[in-house]
Amino acid sequence: MKLCIKHRKDLVEKYQLDILKEFILQLQKNLPLNGNVDIHFLDKQEGKMTTGSFTDKKGLIKVLFKGRMLADVLRTLSHEWAHYYDHQKKKIKDRNPIGGDAENFANEKSGEETKRFIKSHPKLKSKIFKPA
Repeated sequence: MKLCIKHRKDLVEKYQLDILKEFILQLQKNLPLNGNVDIHFLDKQEGKMTTGSFTDKKGLIKVLFKGRMLADVLRTLSHEWAHYYDHQKKKIKDRNPIGGDAENFANEKSGEETKRFIKSHPKLKSKIFKPA
């Protein structure tokens, strides 16, 4: 897998980027992806996205970063990552955006991965839960 992270330098602090990279390593271990993954951390919503979006044809994950606690960013990142994993590996058929099997899978995995990361990195807790 080739990973590309894009962000504005005035948006994401170095310690936050280090935590995000560590979290991405965990995601790749537990929900391995093939091919390229581009992750863009944004200062505002784009198009119809809420706090995140995933475009399968481009392998693009967008995450709203500005004004959010890092814990929320991790959860959104892992939610969109789980959609990409589903697209590549599981191919869940029910794509209802509210309550469908694919959305429930992404919600479940994002909660699992975020909680796992926080519990396995107790020294980072104050940084992960630092108010935006």
